[in-house]
Amino acid sequence: MGILDRLGVRKVINACGTLTVLGSNRVDSEVLSAMNEVADSFVDMNELLVKSGDYIARLLNVPGALITSGAGSGLVLAIAAAITEGDINKMSRLPFTDGLRNEVVVQYPHTVGNPYVYFINIPGGKLRITGSPRGVSESDIRGALNDKTAAILHFQYEPQEGEVTLSKVIEIAREFNIPVIVDAAAELPPLINLTRFIRMGADLVVFSGGKDIGAPGDTGLILANNLKLLNACRLMSPFSYISVNGQTRVFIGRVMKISKEDIVAFIAALERYISINHEERLSLMNKMADEILSELTAAFPSLKIEKRVNHPGERVRPVTVPKVEVKLPENYTKLYIRLLKEGNPPIYACECDGNLCINTHTLREDEVKIVIKRLKEVISMNPPSK
Repeated sequence: MGILDRLGVRKVINACGTLTVLGSNRVDSEVLSAMNEVADSFVDMNELLVKSGDYIARLLNVPGALITSGAGSGLVLAIAAAITEGDINKMSRLPFTDGLRNEVVVQYPHTVGNPYVYFINIPGGKLRITGSPRGVSESDIRGALNDKTAAILHFQYEPQEGEVTLSKVIEIAREFNIPVIVDAAAELPPLINLTRFIRMGADLVVFSGGKDIGAPGDTGLILANNLKLLNACRLMSPFSYISVNGQTRVFIGRVMKISKEDIVAFIAALERYISINHEERLSLMNKMADEILSELTAAFPSLKIEKRVNHPGERVRPVTVPKVEVKLPENYTKLYIRLLKEGNPPIYACECDGNLCINTHTLREDEVKIVIKRLKEVISMNPPSK
């Protein structure tokens, strides 16, 4: 009996994507092998953290890098670094930031339906929203910047209606000598995005390791142009012990501990990620989507079913992955999603613009027929009213 059986937890078919609540992504055997290599050894964790970041920087040809315990922790560290700029006394105060430069500017469209804006508050940052439901202008951003501004945080859903694009944000920020932090957690694929935002001039860029990169779900990555801010992130890392007024202190990153197994797993996953054929991966995703589309269309000719990729500004990421969308009345979308989840095996589908979506990003070929069979059963037993 396997461990999941002993726990009474069922494996699910993930037709929704690399979601944290579904275990992020699959972890390849090469990555597991790297974890096993260090599992029964001891290392200096500070040395491992610094040298693994230096290795990634050379691998990607960027100025600096730091592995974190997820994109969320990377974002918190990045904001904390912008507030403290590596000042030990300021670091010791977090999250109490009164009197410090602690405002983080975010465009209004990036805050709508975005729960991750909350991460600004964790290290003591104060959210400063610029723009309105009508959109954001360059003058809105300039008007939000002042002597209390620690950073501009750009959630990378570009191009999103009503926003000022990242390239323009970086240009404005340079005028005011204010750092730009980019949350690009789920912006892979395409592979080019791994370094695109750094090449554009962003100070810090945050990615998730557990999404398309295929590292464990509790890993992430900060890439940096601004090495001063990256060093501040390192100073607040889980393994940092610094004497402050004669007392050894740990900092906000202590609760974001990452294991030696996770660090080497991330390296192995990243090496694999930049070497595999991404065109073949996308071709396979399209093949699976085409099979689902063909079978469902033949079975239910009255339903509107189509293959689609996201509009660039949509929040279901990544935009390049093909999905099969079944257009339904809202109550049927929710019903079908629930019934798929209640089946054996449970199938988790997602909702896109109120419609049922099957995301091929996390499907295996051997799971496609199971998804098709179960969808046919659910729709046949509960046909949508005209």
